[in-house]
Amino acid sequence: MRLDHLADVSWSYDLLHSVAAGDGSDGQVFGQGTAQFSGRIAGPATWSNFPRIRQGYAFPDAHGSVTVDEGGVVLFTVTGMSSLDDGSGVHVMTFRTEHNAHLWLNRVIAVGEGRVDTESAQLAMRYYECTVDVLPTVGVRASSDR
Repeated sequence: MRLDHLADVSWSYDLLHSVAAGDGSDGQVFGQGTAQFSGRIAGPATWSNFPRIRQGYAFPDAHGSVTVDEGGVVLFTVTGMSSLDDGSGVHVMTFRTEHNAHLWLNRVIAVGEGRVDTESAQLAMRYYECTVDVLPTVGVRASSDR
């Protein structure tokens, strides 16, 4: 798999509500905020997130839209896992758009890495476009499997 830089994103929560874990269930957070994308996709974004919280990790379920510099709109979804102890996070992001200059994003799966700062309710992430680089032959076992 080849990873090519797609965008850096600064996320900021403007609203946060949470329910603590209890009675054997996960905790839950609802948040809304703004973001700034810079890179091959660039512009301001608004989003909401409804992550589950379990054993020191947040599992995002975020959705939003970026108003790209050329005037179009790109919708996105984010999933992944972030440590609430050390702040490290990994995201998977997908996109949908009708904006001609960004139609290529409809075929992109992006992975991101970065930091979550729970004190300031901000995140700094770098996202990479994933491109298939190796197509193994189907039905042939690797030599280590024999």
